[in-house]
Amino acid sequence: MAAITTIKNINNNANNAERVQNLDSTETGADHGLRRTRSGSKRRALRADEPPRYERASRPSKLEPFKEEIHELLRGEPKLTGVRIRELIEPLGFDGGKSIVDDYLREVRPLFLTPRTFQRTIYRPGEICQFDLWQPAREIPVGHGQTRKGYVVVALLG
Repeated sequence: MAAITTIKNINNNANNAERVQNLDSTETGADHGLRRTRSGSKRRALRADEPPRYERASRPSKLEPFKEEIHELLRGEPKLTGVRIRELIEPLGFDGGKSIVDDYLREVRPLFLTPRTFQRTIYRPGEICQFDLWQPAREIPVGHGQTRKGYVVVALLG
């Protein structure tokens, strides 16, 4: 990490043209505790527009060859657990760990689940009480040939 910071400092100095134009690579390196090398790394760092960075070719995932098999398993049973899927693909040659399978399942499982169109609500006895009030369309007979406007209250203890 210290070497990258040093090269960044050299690069920052290189961008300051007034200061660097009169210095050679040995003087610039001496400012930062670097000695002269045969590889020319200081010269390249001074001429570069940005600091050097480490790049390597990306490797394919251990799970890559088994993704289609996992899709087939999820098409058959979308709620299959990660442990069970690992048990089923290990005989096919998978030697990866639990985390890689679980992370991938978290990403793709929603594609295979059918969306829920309802929400089931369950209450314990006595946990909820509902009151309804309504007015009948016709007047209610109350006796002796008389009728009155009536209201009905219904209470349901669930």
